[in-house]
Amino acid sequence: MIDFIFEVIGYTTARLVLPLITGGKVRVQAISSTETGFNWLGFKRVPDGSLICQAPMAGWIGLIPWVVVVAVLILTIA
Repeated sequence: MIDFIFEVIGYTTARLVLPLITGGKVRVQAISSTETGFNWLGFKRVPDGSLICQAPMAGWIGLIPWVVVVAVLILTIA
C-alpha cells in the first residue's frame, strides 16, 4: 500500500507539478530509467543545465501537496 502511494500518487504528482513550478528547470526521472550519479538529495544536473529529480525522491516531493491538502481539510472541518 505504501509503495502504491509513493510510486503512483507521489511520483505522478511530482512529474506533473515540478516542471510547472520550476519553469521546466527540474524534471523527474523516468520510472524505467537506469540513470545513476544523483546526489544525496536525489538530484542530478544534466548537460543542458536543468536538474533531474530521482524517481524515489519525486515520490516524496509529490506527496507534499497532498499532505498539505489533507491537513487543511482536517483543520477546516475540526
